[in-house]
This record gives sequence, structure tokens and C-alpha cells, in this order.
Amino acid sequence: MRLRFMSRSVVVVAVLGLIAGACSSNNAGNKGGTPGQGKPVAGGKIVLGAEQYPECINPVTQCASASWLIWDTQIWVLPRAMIWDETAKPAPSPLLVEAPTLENGGLIASPFTVTYKIKPEAVWSDGTKITCDDFEFTRNAIVNTKGSYSTVGYAPATGLAGIDHIDCSDPATAVIVFTAPFADWVDVFGGGFGWILEKAAFPNEKDEAKVDISKEMQTSIPFSGGPWKLQDWTMNQTVLVPNTNYWVKNSLGRPTYFDQVTIVPRTDTATEINDLLSGSIDSIYPQPDVSQAQQFNSNPSVKFRGDPGQYYEALWMNNGKFPFGADPSKQWSADDAKTVRNAMFWAVDRQKVVSTIITPVDKTQSKPLDCGVFALTGTFWCDTHPFAEFHYDMAMVSTVMQAGGFAKDSSGFWAKNGQQVAFVYETTDKTRRITTQALLKEGMTAAGFKVTTKVDDATLLFETKLPHGDFQMADFAAGAIIDPSPTSNFACDFIPTQANGYAGANSYRWCDQEATALMKQSDSELDATKRRTLLDQMYAIELKEFAPAIPLYVLPNVTAWRSDKVAGPIGIWNPTPYSGWFNMQDWYCVRAGACG
Repeated sequence: MRLRFMSRSVVVVAVLGLIAGACSSNNAGNKGGTPGQGKPVAGGKIVLGAEQYPECINPVTQCASASWLIWDTQIWVLPRAMIWDETAKPAPSPLLVEAPTLENGGLIASPFTVTYKIKPEAVWSDGTKITCDDFEFTRNAIVNTKGSYSTVGYAPATGLAGIDHIDCSDPATAVIVFTAPFADWVDVFGGGFGWILEKAAFPNEKDEAKVDISKEMQTSIPFSGGPWKLQDWTMNQTVLVPNTNYWVKNSLGRPTYFDQVTIVPRTDTATEINDLLSGSIDSIYPQPDVSQAQQFNSNPSVKFRGDPGQYYEALWMNNGKFPFGADPSKQWSADDAKTVRNAMFWAVDRQKVVSTIITPVDKTQSKPLDCGVFALTGTFWCDTHPFAEFHYDMAMVSTVMQAGGFAKDSSGFWAKNGQQVAFVYETTDKTRRITTQALLKEGMTAAGFKVTTKVDDATLLFETKLPHGDFQMADFAAGAIIDPSPTSNFACDFIPTQANGYAGANSYRWCDQEATALMKQSDSELDATKRRTLLDQMYAIELKEFAPAIPLYVLPNVTAWRSDKVAGPIGIWNPTPYSGWFNMQDWYCVRAGACG
């Protein structure tokens, strides 16, 4: 999965069909937790299995493009201002005295200002107070670090609001003044994947006018403002231990019940599941698969929970590379590329993917996504359906391609000016995606396209190939999304290039100036209905340009755990972008000696 820099979760969606339809009596179902296991006990160690793994852990740089950076390290040690709670509503994190509102003066309409009051007991792991200076240092680092993944919200851009300045006259109060209204303010310094850095932890940069921390935090984060500290990180494991200075204590007066949590890579799906079933790991947060319910139910000590997710699965087309973008060296015009993108919408059997692979897992999904890209079906933001008409139709492929001046060559593939329409279709090494790849290649080939399939390591794809534009078509999920702020992903300003140090999240290289203007305007519109109208206009441009992706489905969330070893409110955060592990500080061993 690939991280979208901004995510907003404001609507609760329907219940996942996998769990509702496949649970046995030993399963915790959608309620989460392992009840009836007695009172919490202190101590013990657990091991979690990660189905992907980051190559580096700097949350500012392109390291952040890998979603598993969030669940491997970020959410355990980096404090945030606002969060999205279990019901997908904005709420203050433990860092804040209260959530800012118009009523309490924390929000001011003009100039648009957000005021965060920091709890006096909130301290870093070294015992020093978390202050407004840490907010300002974080903003400075995000804006000025070479190769910053995204600066949206933290710095103004042409037509886009951002932070003008932060008033730190009171160290316990961060007064954040924006250049204009910014609808996604919750995700700045918090929300889905925002955070705050400790200024004092960067002695080499803390006094610089322009902070560049691109060389920091490659294999360590030497501070914490969360319940855990990062004791050790390598490509083989993440070791978390309690942050004894964390100001929120549990019923035993500790920041966590466990003494240690180790996260290990289990990138092979079969190994991941088998290690949970055997008890060598205690919990997993896997990508969904049709066979999971039966596998989990084969062991009465394994419980699991599934919920609709916020990750948007699609076939992403690189608009900066042949054949989906212009290439003068191949006598390939922008119109040629647009013709091929149009034809691809008819050459991809989206319904077959959903019916074969997704509906058996999630009964709420019976047809492909058809709203604008990043507007999820069933939410407030999905009020138009620009992609509803597209289905697998070889006759339409022929009509579109012939109208664009293409003809099939002697090998049966579409070509123009001697240039065959051939491309590599890449995805990650997950059973569901590899199955999808084989299914779709068959249909694309029959429709006259020369397709070569390739399976990549997820970290290689997300952290290297996508930022460098080194792909033609790729299948992956981008998220987390419900309120679909698309600017950091689709605006022209945020295309990674060598000149900008490959900063930015628009790896798809789609650039439409009219669409970019609408995205930026929508980010400054606080009225939800007016904002949706602006986004609908942008979605119409997506349809007109057949870009940047062919929508497939929403990726469900699944958390599974060993109920004979761990107990507590497990899985209640599963519907959120934070994963079912998010409240791990509240988990505990079912009894003394049961784990670790």
C-alpha cells in the first residue's frame, strides 16, 4: 500500500462481509477484543508480523511513501495534535487540552487560525516539555528538507493555502496562522499521518534557518512523545519498549502493559498466516484474501476482525512515460497517449476482479469503484459517477483505437507509426494482486495490448520506482481516504523530479492545470457542499483525460491475533487509518507468563 500524505476520515462506511459471513463461534467478529480473560497484568513481550517493511524510517522524506512506516514506527513514538477517533470523527490527541473550535476560540475564520493548547504534563521521553517550538521546527523541516514527501498545508503554494507563521509567544500554545482557509487543517501536525518532531533531538539542525533533516532518522528515532520508545530498528526487526515519561498511565500506573513489542517482517503471505496459526507471532495486520476466514477459523485461539478500509485500489498509469504519456522520441503525441488511456478503460475487466477476488471477502462491494478517483462509494463525496459506464468491451477498444489512427500489426497488437502499444504492468508480491494481474493481463492481451507482467518488492516499488517515475502501469492501493483531498497526489506542483530531489507524491505524473486549480480551490473551501462541487468538476476532468488511474475497489482492513496470549481492546481501531494495533499500549497478556 502507498501512503497519501493527507487523509480525512469523516464518514463511517458499511460492515465488511468477510467477517459477518464467515465467523465461527470462536471468533471475536467485528466487536474486537478478547473478553473474559481477567484483569490486566504487567510485563510480557509480544511479536507482531508486518506484511511490508520500510527501508528507512525518516517520516519527512520519500521513506514516508511506504505505508508500513506508519505502523512499523511512526504511530508509536511521534505525537500528533488531532486524531481521527474510532468513529472517524476529529478528536484531540492526548497531547492537547482540548480540540480547537469556533466556540472555544481555537479556530478563527479570518485570518484562518488554529490554536493548540498543549497539556502541561506532556513531555518528551527525555523529560523535557513538548512546546510550540517543536511545532515550528517540524514545519521548518517539512518545508525545507531535501526530497520532502509533501509540503501540502505546511507551506503555501500558488493557489494553495498553507501555514503563514506560527506564534510561539506562549510555549504551551501553538497558534498556527494560515494564508487562507485550509479545509484539511486536522491533518497538519496530526490527523491521519501528521506528527510533531522534538527540536532538541536534532542538535545539528535545530538552530538552522532552513532545517534539512534528510540525512537524519535513517535507522533510529532517538526521541518519543508516544507510549513507546524505539529501542532498535533494522531491516529485520523493530523493537519497542515503554516510554516511562509518557504522561498517560494505565490501570497499573504504567504507560504500557507489555515490557516489549517486536515487529518482524513477514512479507510472504503464507508464512505470515502460518506463523500466526502456529503461535510464533501474536498478531498480524494483513492485506485481505479470500482464504483468510477459513484459515483463521481453523485455530480456535485465533480471532480476527474485518472492516471496510480507506485505501483505494487502482491501476495507476504513468502519464510521464510511454505509452500513457507523450514521448516525442517515439513519435508519440499526447493525443496518442490519451487514446490508449481511453481504450484501457474498456480493456480492463474490473467487474471480473471484483466478483472473483473482492466480493467473496467484502460482501458490501459488488461492483467496481465508479466515482472520481479518491471519492469512495457510499460517502458524502461520491455524488457523481464519472466512471460508471466503463466495462470490459473489446468492440469499444477497437472503436477507440481505430478512431485514434491505430491498427493491429501482424502480431495482433495495436500499433501506430510502427510503434507497438506495449507496456509493463507491475504490482507487489501479494497473492491477491498477483491473481488480479494474471486475470487482467488475459483480458488486455485479448483486446490487443502487449502486456508484460512484473512483481516487485513493495518497498522497492513505493520508495524508489514510483518517485523516480520508473514504471508504466502499477496496481496498488493509495490511502487512507474518505474525504478525498487530492492535491498532494495529483496537482502539477507535486510531481517528483530530479531537480526537486524527487519530492512530492504525484508519482503518476498527471498534470492538468485546470484540475490543479480546482484541487487547490477545494482545499480552501470550508463549506463541504461547495467543496464537493469543486471536486466534482475535477472528477469530470479525470474522465475527460482518462487519468490518472482505472478505479478498482476499496481495500478492506483485517487484524488477527492470538487470543490465548493477548487480551484487551484489540481491533477496535481496525476501521481507522491507524490499524488495529493503534492502542497496543492497552493490550496485555491474558495471564502472567502467557506471552514473552
